[in-house]
Amino acid sequence: MDRKEEKRTQKISVYLDRIEELEDGTTEAVLYAGDDEEEEMREFVLPGDFLPEDAEEGDYLTLEISRDPEKMEEALRDAEKLRAELAGEI
Repeated sequence: MDRKEEKRTQKISVYLDRIEELEDGTTEAVLYAGDDEEEEMREFVLPGDFLPEDAEEGDYLTLEISRDPEKMEEALRDAEKLRAELAGEI
């Protein structure tokens, strides 16, 4: 990965505290992010099916967050098409 790409992708180390089963049969993962020496750990929840199949409680995982230019272009095209339809241009 080149330096330009590194700036576009944020990698976050997270701790998988627990996986909880919900009443509807799905699961949610309770994770903590942050460097416990420099900042407070922050809790957040994701659907359990977002986890790798082999993830277990107590694991450290890496999340990568980046922009998705292709999806953004698609959404902009769809919005423009809808705008044109509503304006009676199509």
